[in-house]
Amino acid sequence: MVAGLIVITTSFLTGCASTSNPTSSSSSQTPTTSGAQTPTTSSAQTPTTSSAQAPTTASTQATSSPTATTDANTSVATCQTQHLTLTQGRVGVATGSTYVTYYLQNQGPSTCSMIGYPGFSLLFANGSVIQHPATRDGTTYRLVQLKPGQRAQFVARTVNASISGSGCSTSWKSAEVQVYPPNQTVSIRQPSTIAACDLSVGPVSAA
Repeated sequence: MVAGLIVITTSFLTGCASTSNPTSSSSSQTPTTSGAQTPTTSSAQTPTTSSAQAPTTASTQATSSPTATTDANTSVATCQTQHLTLTQGRVGVATGSTYVTYYLQNQGPSTCSMIGYPGFSLLFANGSVIQHPATRDGTTYRLVQLKPGQRAQFVARTVNASISGSGCSTSWKSAEVQVYPPNQTVSIRQPSTIAACDLSVGPVSAA
């Protein structure tokens, strides 16, 4: 009888132990399922979307900026001495000075340009320069473009040699005028009878 009770009690305890084990194993699956999905979903999309578009837009604008500043200026060749002719124009007298207008005409086949001051001198019959070449009068200048047949002009000034204190001689008689067109090293010469004294010259301008 006692032996039978011991057997029944042992079987009952064994059965209780075996039914409590599945409960503890099912609780072990809960953290496995919830912990696997949360970091995977949030970390995969956020950095990919924000970092892919911002640099692309900036680089497109930087590339288009230089295109808008394309240099549209066109250059015209400088007028060469061999394509120019020199002629004397009007002569005016005012307050002890004589002003003479000269013209440089483009005889070349195409449009050319000149800017600045010509070199201007009056020469003795032997070809030497009287006193000194003309000084520049300081007038502001700008680019002049000449189509074939068009002219530019400049004005030369000479002081009356008879004025006291001028330092000039009335015996200085010119035989030729010598002109270097702006930015040229070859001159044009032609006969001249203008009195020479403290010459000055202005820049070329459109005639």
